[in-house]
Amino acid sequence: MFVIIRRYAAGARAGEVARRVGEGLVPILTKLPGFRAYYCFVAEDGRPVSVSIVDSRAAAVVANERAREWVAANMADLIPDPPEVSMGEMLVDAATHEEADGRVAAGQEVSHDAMD
Repeated sequence: MFVIIRRYAAGARAGEVARRVGEGLVPILTKLPGFRAYYCFVAEDGRPVSVSIVDSRAAAVVANERAREWVAANMADLIPDPPEVSMGEMLVDAATHEEADGRVAAGQEVSHDAMD
């Protein structure tokens, strides 16, 4: 799995960001192949942050591009500058890790891929 973290400049109105993202961007992202999860929050420093989780690097590139296009078209009044983007392979997934631990405890074989 891959994770994409997008950090935007501070100053956006959190409630309006959440409304627009929930109504507009989330339906787009959830239909993309490889979509797993999407989270959006305002960090303690006041910067809007989004986190996307997808199946592969290819899905991450597509999700990042769709998010970029949508934000530019629909949020320029709130978030005029492009975000700082970090993307990489997920190394630890607590939910998957716990599932794998359960299979190990039950005597089932678990490959490394089962925890990715």
